[in-house]
Amino acid sequence: MIQVSEVTLQEAQAKKEEGNKFFAEKKYDEAIKCYSEAVDHNPNEPIFYSNRAACYLALKKYKQALDDTEQALKRDSNNVKTLRRKAIALQNLGRLEESVNSLNAALQITPSDQSLKQEYLTAQQTCQSYLEGLKQIQNEDYQKALYQFQQVIQVCQQSLEIQILFVECLAKCGENDRASKWLMQIQSEHGTTPDVYYLKGIIDLYNGNSERAKKILIDGMKVDPDNKKCREALKKARKCEELKEKGNQLLQEVKLNDAIECYTEALSVDPYNRKINSIIYANRGLVKQKMNQHKEAIEDFTKSIELNPQYYKALMRRAESYDKLGQFGESAHDYQQVIQIEPSLEQEMAQKLREAQKKEKLAKKKDYYKILEVGRDATENEIKKSYRRLALLWHPDKLKDKDEETKQIGQQKFRDIAEAYAVLSDKKKKDLYDSGVDPNDQNGGFDGGVDPSQVFQMFFGGGGGFQQFPFGGGGVRFEFR
Repeated sequence: MIQVSEVTLQEAQAKKEEGNKFFAEKKYDEAIKCYSEAVDHNPNEPIFYSNRAACYLALKKYKQALDDTEQALKRDSNNVKTLRRKAIALQNLGRLEESVNSLNAALQITPSDQSLKQEYLTAQQTCQSYLEGLKQIQNEDYQKALYQFQQVIQVCQQSLEIQILFVECLAKCGENDRASKWLMQIQSEHGTTPDVYYLKGIIDLYNGNSERAKKILIDGMKVDPDNKKCREALKKARKCEELKEKGNQLLQEVKLNDAIECYTEALSVDPYNRKINSIIYANRGLVKQKMNQHKEAIEDFTKSIELNPQYYKALMRRAESYDKLGQFGESAHDYQQVIQIEPSLEQEMAQKLREAQKKEKLAKKKDYYKILEVGRDATENEIKKSYRRLALLWHPDKLKDKDEETKQIGQQKFRDIAEAYAVLSDKKKKDLYDSGVDPNDQNGGFDGGVDPSQVFQMFFGGGGGFQQFPFGGGGVRFEFR
């Protein structure tokens, strides 16, 4: 301990009192000067260091605050106020376990202090969130990691390590705008570190700026040849693009199964690269669409849109598959979305939208393909075969021993089957129907047209083991012998 005269002690005390006034007025720089003079007069007094630490905390100069609290605790290890200030400094610097230990030491001195207990529990929770976040990063569950680090970052504002982890989680979760803002803050406070190259590279990559991203990652490796993160990110970017281009080539060569395999491998390279994965899902969906696997194609297009809601090509392709499956409402909705996203396609999409709306209107009346249990791409022969099978199955003679309700249901089915066949077996009517126009509106429909028994008679040739008898309000009907 340094020997200090009584006069010097009084001068030191006066400076401390002057510093306290400045502190109360929130003039922290002036207060620091006074406390520093007090320390010069009497370096043995812990309160001077502790008070100066409080000023540094107010100015968010946590490293200087930590240094002063440590000096103060060397001189008085049982000062609760100083231990609390040290905990705050440690927490903001990201040294969370040490922060908890400092508060625990304070709590041992004053165990009945309820506010101190709450500080201790909060610090413990923050530390636990940090450890859990690290665990989730190891598990590559960045969404859960981001949730944890969003709690931690609030009290660890000057920890470069935690800021970097937080920005990486933001980028991996697709929050690139927030990630960019935080990265600018890191650069302004810490400069362009090797980690900054990595973060800037993946943010550009995930924003779809592949060429610029690769250049940044290469620059990062030049600055630090051992930068494993930059090297790994660059490797993934190149491999993903290579597989995508290979898949595109296979698609052009109509090697569809090989193209699907290639696109699937590409999707496994970097699941966090939403922009390029959105394109790959849409391309794989296109392959499945060409293979008439429309349900599977829609699944891929939907994943593409989830990753990039502005990717209108995926919406257009999904609309086409919805159309093939007769889901005209969904098709119309997708065309509307395309118009909103890409106004230059409005004329083309408006036409497709009108067609889908016509088909939707028609489908709400009767789905002739569904009634005949055939696909929309069914051949003429398939339509005939299905009509034969269903007409024989639901012929009224087959139901004559059934109850009245079943007979009525069967009679309606027989009428619907005949109506569907009359349209789909006639090329002009079928073309009208497929274009969204109700052919029965054009020709009077069955209310004033062909009787279902006439359709049956025309199909089966008016004989061949059937007996004619009246059906409904007229026409002919066949009875099985």
